[in-house]
Amino acid sequence: MKRTQLTLWRPLSLLLLAAVLLPLTSVAQRLRPQRNVMRETRKEFFVSEEAERIGDQILLYQRVTGAWPKNTDMVRRLTDREREEVVKAKSNTHDSTIDNGATTSQMIFLARLYQATGKERFRDAFLKALRYILDGQYDNGGWPQIWPHTEGYHAHITFNDDAIANILFIFDDIRNGRTPYEGELIDKVTRKQVAEAFDKGIECILKCQIYVDGEPTVWCQQHYKESFEPAPARVFEHACYCTQESASLVRLLMTLPKPSKRVKEAVHGAMKWFDTYKLTGLKLVRTGWRPGERRDTKLVEDATAKLPIWGRFYNFEYCEPFVCDRDGIQRRRLEQIGLERRTGYSWYGSRPAELYPLYEKWAEQHDPKHKVSLDLNGKGANENGTIEMYRRPTIDRAAFDVVVKAGESIQAAIEKAPEQPTEPFKILIEKGTYNEKVIIDKPNIVLVGEDRDETCLVYAEVMDSRKIKEYKGKPVGNGVIVIQEGADDCVISGLTVYNNYGTTIENTTRHQMAIYGRATRTIVINSNVWADGNDALSLWARDAGGMYYHADLYLRCPGVDFLCPRGWCYVTRTRFYGDSRAMIWHDGRGDKSKKLVITDSEFDAKTPTLLGRYHHDSQFFLQNCYFSKNVLDGNIHYAYSDKVLDPCPWGLRTYYNDCTREGGHSGWMNDNFMESEEKPQYYDMTARWTFGGKWDPEARIRSLWNVLGY
Repeated sequence: MKRTQLTLWRPLSLLLLAAVLLPLTSVAQRLRPQRNVMRETRKEFFVSEEAERIGDQILLYQRVTGAWPKNTDMVRRLTDREREEVVKAKSNTHDSTIDNGATTSQMIFLARLYQATGKERFRDAFLKALRYILDGQYDNGGWPQIWPHTEGYHAHITFNDDAIANILFIFDDIRNGRTPYEGELIDKVTRKQVAEAFDKGIECILKCQIYVDGEPTVWCQQHYKESFEPAPARVFEHACYCTQESASLVRLLMTLPKPSKRVKEAVHGAMKWFDTYKLTGLKLVRTGWRPGERRDTKLVEDATAKLPIWGRFYNFEYCEPFVCDRDGIQRRRLEQIGLERRTGYSWYGSRPAELYPLYEKWAEQHDPKHKVSLDLNGKGANENGTIEMYRRPTIDRAAFDVVVKAGESIQAAIEKAPEQPTEPFKILIEKGTYNEKVIIDKPNIVLVGEDRDETCLVYAEVMDSRKIKEYKGKPVGNGVIVIQEGADDCVISGLTVYNNYGTTIENTTRHQMAIYGRATRTIVINSNVWADGNDALSLWARDAGGMYYHADLYLRCPGVDFLCPRGWCYVTRTRFYGDSRAMIWHDGRGDKSKKLVITDSEFDAKTPTLLGRYHHDSQFFLQNCYFSKNVLDGNIHYAYSDKVLDPCPWGLRTYYNDCTREGGHSGWMNDNFMESEEKPQYYDMTARWTFGGKWDPEARIRSLWNVLGY
């Protein structure tokens, strides 16, 4: 049977397979266009020595399960040592997967190679993989992402990255004897099993389709295997409407030669949804492909854009597109998430647009009576008022325990909290300027400004000018906000906190803390933290044993060490602005796992400025950070050249990945995570990893999003 025009397309896109075949190096390297040998179809290629060499290498990578791991370049010629390592890994049964095109792409290649050469080893490897796929199917027709060892979201029915669609397109070819699966490659019994598995797979797809008010819409990336309901996966992959995978499923359903009533309803409903929620007047702009060019991805307005696009994810609440960082919080704008997720994930795409002409033919052939009227060139949901594209989060004022109005005392609001709150005590500070020193001496205090630029705590103080040196019998340090020892689990958000001593009292940059803390599990987010002197944001829990989380900050300081945590600290999406003196510092004494991790952040300075320094044992990880030319071309260094304050027996521990400096650098910023003791991959750079699984500040932020939303 010949394949119709509807079935020529395969969901294994070039970008997806590039991800399959490239090693886990830097994000920038993984995003560069690559020649994809695994997509070859030419018969003359498959009779070449090179094709056979690649085929044998694919066999080398095949696990004892019959499957392959993902994100591995199986084309590159191996060294003898690498070959030994690959052979050792064959017994690994934990990384067999259909994710990112793994296993299905190798099966296609091996089938073509066998048809060209007739060599049994390629047929045997293909059949072993086919058996892996058949045995892995759930009774309900779905497949997990990884098996035989399935944990967490890997056990869900997985449409993500076209995992199941890839299988079913292959199965459709096999059951119909199409190239490259014709002839003696597969026996009749196995073809029958494949045909039965295909039918079960189609039934599973239909059961998973999301219905709203009785109408079929689209699908989630993954669904619970028991209930078929939408399911979340990684923290940035929420249960929601997912367009790109849904487009692949619709295309698959349209290949069925005799679609049932239920299949027809599924296709009509999905196409209606696609047309309703398309986005127009927008285009995605990617930079960073050229040497020296800053890497980024932006969604920009473009009235000349010819095709609509779709967000990858649409939420259930408003059916509006969103993006998400590794903190798991939905955002509406790409620039609100970090560079790593912004450039390392496909947030928008036009794949559903390819379905429009196919649907017209399909509907006319199979169900003209119920054909949905579509308009590929009509205004999208973002332009016709169907959705609010950039909806801002709103805070629930009723959820606050106290509201501080301009002219009132923030300190008095803190005093209203119980001495040991068992639940977060939430304080809203309305817009205004508050000239007071704030002392947080109780745990679980959540301090939220109404607007980070218009809710300002401004106070001038250095150590010897303190008016409050003791509070409730305990010493109080230097700072606009002081978090006392024991005041753990504090959250500060939506504020400008400014110690302006150096510009209003005395022209000096000596220690002028904006926020000073002696507690642990401190969260400071969505704020401007400014000081006219050293150590603007100083969180110094006892024995350098604190854990601190910072996101979406603007840190500005002409002094030295204006981010100087003692213990474990994670910083993301933060702007640093210095002036001539080292900007970051870390104290990691007592435990080799202590670290300062900074991701997706920008460093700039008024004048040529040092990046950082240390004078105790320390450890720095910086990933996806951008440095202007005013950040000097030199590594973080020991603070003193004329004395040794602390011998720092663990030595220099500064690690970088995917960082860029305007004008280039002399080599100190080269990717070197593998030189660290923990050897993290780029996707390990999370808060949970930073804190060794002992604290999940982002889960706390999500739980408080009704009052923190920004």
